[in-house]
Amino acid sequence: MNRPKFVYFFCIFLTLYHLIARIGLAVDLSWHLDVGRDQLLTPPHIMILGGAPFCILLSFYGVLTYTKDHKSGKETSGVKLFWFVAPGSIWMILLGMLSLGVGGFYDDYWHAQFGIDTTVITPPHMLTLFGGMLAEFGSVLLVRDLMSHDRDNRFKGTTIMAAVLLWTLLFHGCFSFLNFIDPRAATIPVGGFSAMLHLYFGPLVVVSILLIAKQWFDSNVLYVLGGFTFVLQNAMFILVPLAVSALMGSTHVYRPGAPSVVWAAHCITYLFPVVAFSFAKFDLANRPNVLVAVVLVSDVMFSPFLPVNYPAQVGVLTTLVNVAVAFVFLRLSLPLIQGYLARILSSLDSGIIEFKPRTKSLAAMLALLLIAPVSAHDNTFEEGSGFDAPMRVQVDIDGVEVWVEFMLWPPKAPQSCQILLVADDGESRIDSMWTEIVYPDEEGEVRMIQEFKQYPDQPIWFGEPYFTFSGNQTLEIKASMDGGEFSDNISLEVEAPASMPVWLAWTLSSIWVASIYAVPYVAAGARRSSECE
Repeated sequence: MNRPKFVYFFCIFLTLYHLIARIGLAVDLSWHLDVGRDQLLTPPHIMILGGAPFCILLSFYGVLTYTKDHKSGKETSGVKLFWFVAPGSIWMILLGMLSLGVGGFYDDYWHAQFGIDTTVITPPHMLTLFGGMLAEFGSVLLVRDLMSHDRDNRFKGTTIMAAVLLWTLLFHGCFSFLNFIDPRAATIPVGGFSAMLHLYFGPLVVVSILLIAKQWFDSNVLYVLGGFTFVLQNAMFILVPLAVSALMGSTHVYRPGAPSVVWAAHCITYLFPVVAFSFAKFDLANRPNVLVAVVLVSDVMFSPFLPVNYPAQVGVLTTLVNVAVAFVFLRLSLPLIQGYLARILSSLDSGIIEFKPRTKSLAAMLALLLIAPVSAHDNTFEEGSGFDAPMRVQVDIDGVEVWVEFMLWPPKAPQSCQILLVADDGESRIDSMWTEIVYPDEEGEVRMIQEFKQYPDQPIWFGEPYFTFSGNQTLEIKASMDGGEFSDNISLEVEAPASMPVWLAWTLSSIWVASIYAVPYVAAGARRSSECE
C-alpha cells in the first residue's frame, strides 16, 4: 500500500477507533454506576480497549513506511527521532498510547494502595485520560496533514473524519473534568475560598476545540462538529441505558438506585452547537472577550445541577467571583492555546525536523514513573453481586439492608478511605446516614464521626472516613429514620499506611502529563535537516 492510501486508511481507522472507544467510555461510566466494576473485559471495556493494539501496530507500520520512503529519497516531511522518520502526528499517537499503557499499570498500583476510585481524576487516570487525548489530538493533526496534501480531492470524507475526531477530543476533555459537576466535588476549598472548578476547566476544553477547528480547518468542520455533538449528546440519554441493559449478562444485576443519571450526556455543554455556530458565523476567534463570555455563559447554563444547587450551596457572591476569576483565567489562556496550535501545525511544513531528546533524561523520567507501578499488588475482590468495590459488607439497620462498600480493602492508616452506603430502602425511610470509627485505647475509646452525603434522588450515601490509627477497631454505620437513630457495626483490622505518599503520586503524574504535551511543542520548533531544505 502506498503512503497516501495508507494514511487515508489509517485516518478512517482512527476515526472509528476513537469514536467507538469514547462511546464505550460513556457506557462504561453508567456500567460502573448501575452494574458495578465487574471483570476487566466487560463489554464497555472491550469497546475502549479493543482497537488499541491495532492502533499501535498501524502507527509502527506508518513509522516504517515513512522511514523507508525517506531513505529511498522520496519527498517526505516529519520528525526524525533516532533512526526513524514519521509525521509528528504519528509520534503523538504512539506517545499517547504509551501513556495509556503505563497509566494502566500505575492504576493497578493506585487501587492496591488507595482503593477503588469514585472520582475521575486520579494520578493514574491522568496518564490514561491525557494520553488518550494526545492520541486523539495526533489523529486530528494526521487528518489535517492528509487534507493539506490532497489537492485533487481524491480522499472523501475528510471533513467528517475531522469533525468526529474533534468530538472525541471534546468529549474526552470534558469527561476528564466531569467530577467538577458531581455534587461531591462541585466546589473545592482553596485557601478558604469555594472554587467551582468546572467554570475554569469546562470552558477551557471547549475553547481549545473551537480554536483547533478554526486554525486547522474551515468552517464546515465546525458546523459538522456542532451538529454531530447535538445529535450524539442527546442520543446518549436514551442509548446509554439501553446499551447497559443489552450488554448485561446472566451474572449481572442492577445496583440499588439504577438506572442512575447518564453523566456522560452531561459532560459537554448542551449549548455547544450554538456556541460552535456563533464562533464560526461571527468570527469570535478574533473577538476574544466575546468568545470567553459566550463559552463561560454556556458552561454556567448547561448543567441541570449548577443553576439550582451550587449557587445555593456557596452563595451568589461566591458564584459571581468564580465566574469573574474564570473569565480572567480563560482570557489569559487564549494566546497560549493559539501559539501552541500554531507551533504544532508548523510541523507539517516540508522537510525533516531533527529531534534529539536526551536519552538520560528520558530514562530517568521513565524510571521515576515506573517506581510505583512495579510495586503493585492485586486487590482482593469479592465475586458475585457486581458491586463496584473490592469489599462489600451487608449490615441491617432497623430492617433496612445496607451494603457498606469499601473502595479500599483493607483500610490503611493514617489515610482516608472512600465508602459508599447503598441501601435497599424502597420506602425511603432513611433521612441521613453517617459513620463513627471507634478505636479502643488505654483510657477507653476514641470516636471519629464522618457525615455522609446522599446522591441526588438515590438511596446511596458517600463519605470519606479518615482512619487515624492502624489495628483493630469498629466501624459503626448509623442512620436517622422516622425520627430515631439506628445502627449496626463492622469490625475492621486497619493496616499500616500506603507505601507511596499521595503528593508524590500527583507530582509524578503532573510531570508526565506536562511532558507529553511539551515534547511535540519542542519538537515542532526543532532545527530542520539541511538535506530537506
